Amino acid sequence: MHKTNERISTLTEYIDIIKRYNLHNKYYRGENQKYPNISSSLVRGYNPKGENFGLIDIYADLLRAYYQEVGCVLDKMQEENFLAFSQHHGLKTNLIDFTTAPLVALYFACEREKYDVDSGYVYILNEEDTVDASEFLQEYSIKEHLSHNVFSQLAWNRADIVTEFRNLLEKYTGLLSGKNPYDLVKSMAKQIIDYPQFKKCNSYLKERDELCKKGIDGISEIPQLVKKYLPDFDILGGMGIMEFTALFLLFFDDMKCLSSKLPSDIPFPTIPYFMYKTPLKFDRIKNQSGVFLYQAFIDYQTDFDEVGGLMVQKIIPSMTIQVDNQKDIMKELDMVGINKKYIYGDFDNIAKYINMKFFDN
Repeated sequence: MHKTNERISTLTEYIDIIKRYNLHNKYYRGENQKYPNISSSLVRGYNPKGENFGLIDIYADLLRAYYQEVGCVLDKMQEENFLAFSQHHGLKTNLIDFTTAPLVALYFACEREKYDVDSGYVYILNEEDTVDASEFLQEYSIKEHLSHNVFSQLAWNRADIVTEFRNLLEKYTGLLSGKNPYDLVKSMAKQIIDYPQFKKCNSYLKERDELCKKGIDGISEIPQLVKKYLPDFDILGGMGIMEFTALFLLFFDDMKCLSSKLPSDIPFPTIPYFMYKTPLKFDRIKNQSGVFLYQAFIDYQTDFDEVGGLMVQKIIPSMTIQVDNQKDIMKELDMVGINKKYIYGDFDNIAKYINMKFFDN
């Protein structure tokens, strides 16, 4: 459950919170009732069935089937941004809609056919918890109209994906970011220790601890320790990100070399949120100041012969605003031009807006 940091019942109160906490350069998501998690439509409600294929394969088939139906009418821009195109038109994807406009998020926290719940919610992500992965995702997530899950490619140690992943992490922890890349290493190490089944990872960490006890001289030997466990790994570059990436790969290596049964709900390692700002600008995306969060996921074998686990990145907001009095706030938003006509902009929703203005009681 996400902690509710603030609670509002009027538009004025909401704007006061935005001003009081200086909530600029943030990412916002509005949900019109309480759900267990912030989740993409692809992974929401999906349960692994213990078969010989998982969500990665299903996703690829899903995208292929959709492309077979619509591909003949797509232009070059839509082809190159097929994942965003699919999300926009309602296909299940691992993209989650966010916005840079706080009033748009408030609209979605209030929009309902029937006002039969107590509250909606606006979730806020700090920009510093994210990284702009637009070019990376456009290059590697869709090829030949299939979903090439970038994290499953990382798990198989595809060299160009690993390099670009490291570049994104270096960008995330750049000199002006105020971040310590070793925080990622510590988080990864903490998760590994929870799973003794991951023998290579835990063996690496044990040897690493021994080196760290030797002080600076021992720490300088860590790159060679990485080479011992990953002989083909490039140890050049920033030490923190180099080691985190190595641990990330070892984690997935252990998962593939299963020696004992794994639980079905291992949490995804802590990484920055990958934001995707598509150049494919539908009117709806423009009006909503829309961006996407690419939710990391990967399925895995829980036993020797079945795919029964799904590892999904948890989306944890930096702030949550509980929104009461949704119906009246919708009226206040309409007064400042944030309404169904503006948010969606298509003929059908303009007609619905006009109907509502004349017949809503």
